[in-house]
Formats: sequence, structure tokens, C-alpha cells
Amino acid sequence: MSTEPAANKPSAAQATPGGAPPGGRLAVLTAFAVGASWIPVPVLPERMLLRIRGAIAQDTVARHGLSLTTDARAVLAQPGQDQTTFRRAAEVVTREVLRRLSPAQAVAAAARGLEVYALGHLLNRYLTRVRKSGAVRVQADEARRIRDAIDRAVRRSLSPALRPSLTILPGGAEDLRDEFTRWIDTFLLAGAAVPEYIERRLDVAFDEIVATGSPHD
Repeated sequence: MSTEPAANKPSAAQATPGGAPPGGRLAVLTAFAVGASWIPVPVLPERMLLRIRGAIAQDTVARHGLSLTTDARAVLAQPGQDQTTFRRAAEVVTREVLRRLSPAQAVAAAARGLEVYALGHLLNRYLTRVRKSGAVRVQADEARRIRDAIDRAVRRSLSPALRPSLTILPGGAEDLRDEFTRWIDTFLLAGAAVPEYIERRLDVAFDEIVATGSPHD
């Protein structure tokens, strides 16, 4: 039997400060989801997305020292509520056509990526800032409330009426760049700031949803 003091054994919640999932891991899993959307094989992309979403939910909850029941994981792993039977059938029929139209398929894949990324990011935000229950297990009923809030937040984040805070690119004491270099730098830095901008929109939308009373436990 080990004699190591219990205080020296880090808990799951202590593994990462605040229980936040590593941004790199979430980004890679999101990339997996985007890649799965391009697979021209019926049913397979949906099954892969279920596995990816389930893994994200499991990892995020575990990093807060909590447990996810099988039913709760299934709720969080399912596609959004707007994925009706008709829509799924239409996706299967049109996938071969859309894959030949790169812009259309790119938009569809990006939408899947946003949905997957939002699950990990907003689930962590819920566990960090919203959850009041001291229960160790996240049950199916709580998972349904979380999913509803996340789905609504994703839709809300796409609204032109949403006004997240702006990020001002830092400037030095003296700008010695030529005009061409200045424009290239601005373009590159603005592109690199897109993920952060999406996060801010998701955060503002989710906080608005929470303020209305959902998904408090």
C-alpha cells in the first residue's frame, strides 16, 4: 500500500489550471471534425463526428474533476437540434455534389468545425463560470440544458446584431515599416485574430443565454 500523502496526489481538476482544456488539443479535434466533413462516404462522417464530440465532452469534464454519465455523453455528442432527419437525408444525397463545389463544401465543413469547437469551448465556460451543483457526475438532464444553451449560443454568435469587444492590434513607439509591409502585417495579424474573435462572439452569446436563466443547474 502506498504511503504517499494524499495532499501530494494531484486531482484531475488540478492537472490543468481552472480545468481549461488545452487549446491545441481542442483545435486538433476541431480539425479532425472539419476533415471528416469532407469524406464522401455516407454515414461515416456522422459517426466520426459523434466520436469526436464525445471525446471533447469527456476530456473537458474530466479536466474539472467531474464524471460524465453515458447518457450525458450521448446527449453532448449528438449533432445540433436542427439536424433533422430530413436534413441528414439531404446531406447524404447532396454530399457528392457539394464536394465538387469547393466553396460550398468549405462552408459546410467550417460550420461543422464551429459546432465542434463551440462544444469544447462553451462546455468549459459552463463548468468554470456557470455550474452551481456540487455533484461529481454530469447527468443527462444537465447535459440537455448545456446542449440547449450551446446550440442557442452558436446560432446567436452568427447574428450581425451581436457586438463583442474589439481587439486593438498593438503598435510600437515608432513604426518604421514601409506601406506595403504595414498592409501585409495587418492582413496576417487580422487573420490570426479570427479564432480569438470567434471565441469572443461565442462567449458573449453564451453569457446572454445564461443571463436569461439557462442552463443553470
